[in-house]
Amino acid sequence: MKQLDFTLSLIDKLTRPLKQAQNSVTGFADKSKEAFKRIGVGGLAMWGVAETVKGALGPAIEMYDALNEASARGVDSSALKTVQRDAMRFSMTYGASAVDFVNSTAEISGAIDGLTSAELPKVTNIANTLAFALKATSADTAEFMGQMFANFRSDAERLGKVQFAEQLAGKMAYMRQAFGVEMGAIKDLMEGARGVGTNFNIGIDEQLAVLGQLNRTLGSEASSAYEGFMTGAIEGAKKLGLSFQDASGHILSMPEMLTKLQGKYGKSLEGNLKAQAELDEAFGDSSAVVKQLYGNVALLQRNITELGGADGLKRTQEMAAKMVKPWDRFVQILKAVQTVIGLTLVPVLYPFLNRLADMGQTFARWMQIFPNIARVVGYVALAVLGFAAVGAAANIVLGVSSIMLTGLKALWYAVMLPVRLFTAAVWLARTGVAAWNLMLVALRGTLLAVRMAAITAGVGINLMSWPVLLIIGAIGLLVAGCWMLVKHWDAIRAAVMNTAAFQVVAGAVKWVAGIFATAWQRITVGWENFTSLFKNFSAKDALAGMAGGIVTLFDGIWTKIKGSFLNSWNWIVGKLNKLPGINISLAGEGGGSPVTGNTLSTGGQVKNIDKGGIAKTINSNAKTVTDNSKKIGTVNIYPKETLSPGQLMEWQELNA
Repeated sequence: MKQLDFTLSLIDKLTRPLKQAQNSVTGFADKSKEAFKRIGVGGLAMWGVAETVKGALGPAIEMYDALNEASARGVDSSALKTVQRDAMRFSMTYGASAVDFVNSTAEISGAIDGLTSAELPKVTNIANTLAFALKATSADTAEFMGQMFANFRSDAERLGKVQFAEQLAGKMAYMRQAFGVEMGAIKDLMEGARGVGTNFNIGIDEQLAVLGQLNRTLGSEASSAYEGFMTGAIEGAKKLGLSFQDASGHILSMPEMLTKLQGKYGKSLEGNLKAQAELDEAFGDSSAVVKQLYGNVALLQRNITELGGADGLKRTQEMAAKMVKPWDRFVQILKAVQTVIGLTLVPVLYPFLNRLADMGQTFARWMQIFPNIARVVGYVALAVLGFAAVGAAANIVLGVSSIMLTGLKALWYAVMLPVRLFTAAVWLARTGVAAWNLMLVALRGTLLAVRMAAITAGVGINLMSWPVLLIIGAIGLLVAGCWMLVKHWDAIRAAVMNTAAFQVVAGAVKWVAGIFATAWQRITVGWENFTSLFKNFSAKDALAGMAGGIVTLFDGIWTKIKGSFLNSWNWIVGKLNKLPGINISLAGEGGGSPVTGNTLSTGGQVKNIDKGGIAKTINSNAKTVTDNSKKIGTVNIYPKETLSPGQLMEWQELNA
C-alpha cells in the first residue's frame, strides 16, 4: 500500500506541472487565436470602409484632380466650369468618360492656337463627340484637329473656330461613311501631302475627296502621288498642249483638270496605250492620280459636294448616337451622380487629409531630430510584433500537434476497422438468420391462406357459372323466337287484322285523321282570306280620304270665323253710318265678296255638319274622295351626252 501511495504521489507531482504548462500554452494559444481573429476582422472592416469611401469618392476625386491639372496647364477657371458641366452632360448622353473629356481640354487648348475661354469648351465638346463617333481617343482627336486648324488657318479665321470645328467634324464623319478611313489614316494622308493642296489654294473638301478616293487604290502612296501631281500639274499640262490655269492664274480644280483631259483623250483610258504613255511622260509617276480618277469624275464631284454640305455637327451627332451602349450610359450616369455629390465633399475632405499628411510629416521630422525616441518607438513596435509572433508560434505548434493527433487517430481507426467490420459481419449474419426464420413462418401462413383462397374460389366459380348459363340460354331462346316470328309473319298478320278489335282501332284512327284534315283546310282558307284583305287594302287611299276630311273641316272653321268677323264689322259700320257725313260701305257690298255660304255660324250653330259630329263628317268625306293617282315604276333616262356640273345642278333645282 505504501508503494502504491508513493507511486501515485510521484505521478501526481510529475504530471501536474506538465498539465498546468499544457493548459497555459493552450490558453495562450486560444487567446492569441481570438486576438488574431479580431485583428483580421478589424483589418478587413477597415479595408472595406476604405474601399467604400474610395469607391464613393473616387469619381469625384478623379474629376477634381483632372480640373486641377487642366487649371495648372493654363486653362481659364471660367472655361473649366463650363467644361465640367459639358463633361457631365456628355458622359450621361453617350456613356463616355467625363474625366477624359476634361483631360482633353488642355490638349485641345495646346493643339489649337488662339482659342478663347468661350470657344474652348465648345471646341472640346465637338472634338470629344467626333472622337466618340469615330472610336478614337481624345488625344488623337486633339492632335488631328490641331493639324487641320494649322493647314486651313484661313478657313478657320473666315468661318470662326467653333463653326470650322463643327464642319470639320461633319466632314470626318462623311469620310468614315463614304471611304471607311479612320481618323489616323486621314491624318497620315494630310501629313504625307505636305499641305500641297493648301499651297495651290485647293479647298479642304476637294483635298479630302481626292485623298479618300485615291486611298482606296493607292493606299499609303496616295498622299505622295497627289503631292507629285499637284507640283507638276501645270508643266505637265503644257506638255500635253493644255492649260490647267484659269484666267486669274489659279490652278484648276481636279474635276476640271480631268474634264479637260477627257476632252482630249475621251471618256475612258482603257486600252488607249498612246494616251497613257503621254500621261506618263507628262506627269511621271504621279500620272497614277489621273489614271485612278479619270473615269470617276462624277463620283469625285459628288463627294466634293457632299463634303461641302454645311450641316455642321448634325451628321457627327447622329453617328455618335448610334454608337451609344445603354449599359455604359447607365454606368456613367451613376458615376455622374457620385461625382456631383463627391465634389461637394472633396473641398472639405482634402484639407483634412492635408492636415493628416502634415502631421505625419511633422512626426517623421521629429523621428529624425530625436533618434532615441525613434529607437524606443521601434523597440515597442518590435515587442508588440514579438508577442504577436509568440502567439502565432503557439497556434502553429498546437496546429501541428492537432495534425499529428489526427494522423494517429486515423491510424488507430485503420487498425480497428477490420475488427469493427468483423463484428458488423457477425451481427449481420445473426440478423439474417433471424430474418430467415421469420420469413419461413410468414411463408407457412401465406401458403395456408392461399390454399383456403383456392378452395373458396372454386366454390365461387361454381356458384357464378349458373347465372351465366341462364343468360346464354335466354339469348338462345330470343333468337329462336325472332326466327319463328319472321317465318310465320304472314299468318300472324292475317290473324291479327281480321279481328274485331283491330277493325275498331283502325276506324278510330281514320276518324281522328279526318278531324285533323278538316281543321287544316279551314286554317288554310282563313289564312288566304286574311292575305287577300291586305292585298286589296290601299293605305294611300285611306290616308287621302282622311286628309280630305280634315281639309274640309278646317275650311268650315275658317269660314265660320270669317263670317263672325264680317258681321261684327258690318254692325260697327252701320252704327258709324248713322252719324251725319259718314257713309261707309258694308263688307260684301262693292269690292268685298258677300258673306254667304253654308258653313257660316248662324245662331251659334254650325251648318252642314251631319248628326254624329265631326268624326262622322270626316269619314263621309273620306268615302267620296276619288284617287286619280297613277303608279309609275322605274324610270330610266338615257341622255345623249353626259351632263356638266352646272347642268346637273340646274336639273336638281328643276326637279325640286
